[in-house]
Amino acid sequence: MHRGLRRLTRWGAPWLLLAGSLGPTAQAQPDAEATGDAIQVLASYHRGSPWSDELVDRIEEAAIQLGWDEGLDVDYLDARRLGLETAFDIERRRLAERRAVAPAERVLLIDDAALRFYLGYPGALHHPERVVAIGINDPELLARATERGVRVIVTRAVERQSLTFLRDLFGEPLSLLVLGDEESSGRYLTQHFLDSVAEEPGVRSASVLWDWRPASVLAALERLPADTRVYLVEGHTTGAQDLYPGSREWLERLGERGVRVFCHLPYQVTLGCAGGALLDTRRLGRLALESLISPAFEALPSLQEVGVGRYALHASFYQRTPEAHRDSIEWLAVEGTIASADSRISLLVRGGAAVTVMLLAALLLMALSRRRARRAQRRLAIDPASGLPTRQVLESELPALCRRHAGGWLFALVSPGLRDYRQHLGLPAAQALFREQLGTLRTLLPRTGRLYLNADLGVIGFLPLHDREQAEPLVDRMLTSLGHASDDGGMRRLAWYASLLRLPGSEADFPQCRAALDDGLFRLERQGWRQPLIRVEPVDRERATRFRQLSDALEGLIDDPGREWRLVLQPKVAAADGELRGAEVLLRWHHPVLGEISPGEFLPVAEILGLASRLDHWVMEESLAWLAAARPRLPGLGSLAINVKLATLAEAAFRRRLLERLQALSLPAAMIELEVTEHSDFRDLEAVERHMNDLRAHGVRLALDDFGTGNTSFQLIQRLPFTAIKMDRSLLLGADRYPRAREAYAAMVQFSRHLGLAVVAEGVEEPEQAKWLRSLGIDELQGFLFARPLEPEAMLSRYGR
Repeated sequence: MHRGLRRLTRWGAPWLLLAGSLGPTAQAQPDAEATGDAIQVLASYHRGSPWSDELVDRIEEAAIQLGWDEGLDVDYLDARRLGLETAFDIERRRLAERRAVAPAERVLLIDDAALRFYLGYPGALHHPERVVAIGINDPELLARATERGVRVIVTRAVERQSLTFLRDLFGEPLSLLVLGDEESSGRYLTQHFLDSVAEEPGVRSASVLWDWRPASVLAALERLPADTRVYLVEGHTTGAQDLYPGSREWLERLGERGVRVFCHLPYQVTLGCAGGALLDTRRLGRLALESLISPAFEALPSLQEVGVGRYALHASFYQRTPEAHRDSIEWLAVEGTIASADSRISLLVRGGAAVTVMLLAALLLMALSRRRARRAQRRLAIDPASGLPTRQVLESELPALCRRHAGGWLFALVSPGLRDYRQHLGLPAAQALFREQLGTLRTLLPRTGRLYLNADLGVIGFLPLHDREQAEPLVDRMLTSLGHASDDGGMRRLAWYASLLRLPGSEADFPQCRAALDDGLFRLERQGWRQPLIRVEPVDRERATRFRQLSDALEGLIDDPGREWRLVLQPKVAAADGELRGAEVLLRWHHPVLGEISPGEFLPVAEILGLASRLDHWVMEESLAWLAAARPRLPGLGSLAINVKLATLAEAAFRRRLLERLQALSLPAAMIELEVTEHSDFRDLEAVERHMNDLRAHGVRLALDDFGTGNTSFQLIQRLPFTAIKMDRSLLLGADRYPRAREAYAAMVQFSRHLGLAVVAEGVEEPEQAKWLRSLGIDELQGFLFARPLEPEAMLSRYGR
């Protein structure tokens, strides 16, 4: 299970009653990692209810996919077994006595009872800022929820889609025996289904069983027309295992009697239903989580809808299914059906006939497997977040496109603002904004054009145009429309930039074209995005630009960087006596072909490719491992400085992993100093501030690197809990040349000391500089005057025992 998703022990009702009887002395102890950022999930039924468990699993899957590391706290009301009054009273006491976790700002409600609890006792949940509800059946509850600002995700269209599917499958009129439920929300669910049956042409309800058992189903079918199908909406098999222990076998017993029961909920298939058009519970869980964490929560509609995710059917219906529908259906119990058919036939025909049947069965299974593989391949070719085909699809389709259109054009689009949006507010928010941009882009694209997903939330497109005078103006118009401010205050607009390439005919080599497009975008970035569009030509791999070479090498190296990356250390000494105080970890890269590559060259490429965070994680892990091994030999080493970006500190996973490794390696947190490089474009500091405060509480030191070189230094010092600043080398060089710069340097040092911050001067190369810095009261010095960056063994030889 993904670490951190479920942080609370989810007590059942009997354990909670026992805990409540212990009185105030049994209160939970505070959790050191509690931040209030975990999402509170409140489920109506007990743990073990297949509906609740499936949704919780889907929500946890979504949290992993979306990178939500703050956790989920799941409470089960157990409202069906205990009754609403008892369940609500227990939950109120549970929340009131909870001390381990701060009240959640985001709450997800599953089913009617959970929503009813929130509407009745919002104070028990401390009036959360964001509330999303799913699985709501009571129309009165739904109306009250939307009035209170709850975002509700409904699934009402699924049953209509399932009815249409079965009607097309079995023909008209489709006669149904409906299995319903009179208890709680099941009554609303069943009535809504009956309303859908009444509104669906060619479908009718022959009878309804509200309190059904296998015997009553069989008896009802004897009185109904022979072509009547059984449809399960709700009942004892689906929500009350503890109330009716034997009910989980009912669907299997009906199947043994030849009665197949259809449905539209996936967990009902698991219990033994024969299938239907099934609710997309993965999309339901993902949409619920996306809504809760979206920066645009207030702009979300009150009601959002999720429909069918797949069509599934028991394999016994394969021969009776129209051939046109077979490829779109996921066949259930194929092996069991084939085995059963083989057993029956073998009683009639033995010997060679049995072998023939087995061969036919094997062929059928192979055909079904191939169809499933093709469907899975098609699903993998589509990016689920954007709905665009992937770049790999373009690579496979490009030869055919070139032959059909005798060449054409490729263009690549990128938005620096979208990249920043992802870095500051997270991937889900950036993906939501990306989808908005795609809507506008599709309206601007010619009908015959195609779009594919490129790396880093970019787009790569194909234009079947043959005239240069058509292609460039068209792409330019797209960029202008995408970047133009919205007049109605609706969709947010971003500046986009493009590289454009004329395909060299039917022999176009996609890797060469892609390399040229990426190189063009990199050139635009290096120029400061001064122009919106650049023309490029395909290039041979041997003549690829430096950026292409570095990006290819980085993408191939990131999973195993230890082959070529290494760490070096530059000492930091006390200004007063020159004794070793600490060291800064620096990253070096020696490429087997390109040779030594400077950090100033490859770090920007890593950031462009979205690999900067993984790089920070690797450096942190390797640095701590070295420190644990070298610490006994370096008694004078007081701290080890590790460079990390602000965006990485915004990730809870980095903070959590750092603290875990410190504990595992028995390293004092005070020995680690994170040097943060200021980022002039970083706008949202809330997550960074929260995680840095937690690191400070554990003892980790925090330094602001390159102080004085950007325009956000003072903003960062005001908000973030730094313990030290590092005066940038360029400031010291300026102080050597200009009197005013010398005064400014001294003023900044005094300002920092007044705030209680330690000051480190870097770039010290001359004895006169060191003498002047000592007179200012600088704490530590770093530079070539004392030592150049040292290999780890050289560091131990020079300063170790």
